[in-house]
Amino acid sequence: MSQPQIEPGHVWFVDFEPVRGREQGKDRPALVVSSRFHLDLTMGHLVTVLPLTSVERRGWLHRIHVAAGGGWVITEQIRTVSAERLRRYAPEITLAGGELDEVRHVLTQMLIGSPGNSARPASEQPILNAD
Repeated sequence: MSQPQIEPGHVWFVDFEPVRGREQGKDRPALVVSSRFHLDLTMGHLVTVLPLTSVERRGWLHRIHVAAGGGWVITEQIRTVSAERLRRYAPEITLAGGELDEVRHVLTQMLIGSPGNSARPASEQPILNAD
């Protein structure tokens, strides 16, 4: 039986071994966050994913709960992996539209920031008068 095409928003079981330091390891589900543009650009050879965990970390507001299948999306561990690491499509774990929106929001904050935050380039920082 052939696997379906890799699509943004789908969950696949991914082999994350070997790992370094505090990276999430093991064979576990992961959310595909590559855009269709990225998947086409890399000819499907590279896929950006976020691992899922069953361990809740109270107070970690950047982790998004997944009602179907249980668990949390680990948004702080963005990984681009070879598509060969994707072992099995996991249709039993499906994020609702609101959950995907929350993941997108957190990723935007982590990677781009928001207007008015301190992550602006120095050329855009307000100039303070010493007067």
